[in-house]
Amino acid sequence: MRKKIAIAVLGMSLLMLNSCISSRSSRAMRKAERMMEKQERQAKKDYQKAKTAHYEHQAPKTKQMIKEDKKRARELNRHLRRY
Repeated sequence: MRKKIAIAVLGMSLLMLNSCISSRSSRAMRKAERMMEKQERQAKKDYQKAKTAHYEHQAPKTKQMIKEDKKRARELNRHLRRY
């Protein structure tokens, strides 16, 4: 009888301990995910800043060509969306 009670108490304590450990790891996971999202947002900002700076350094004729290419690509992609 005592063995059964001891096993039950041991099992319950292991379950309680396991739930505490998993909550700590999930907090760490959430913190790591938030940090990764922040880094991704910063990387996107840096990329857009570099892209804008690159565009600003181009000659006016090149800028016009880029605009025309974007327009042409939009028109072509519009036809592809139907399928």
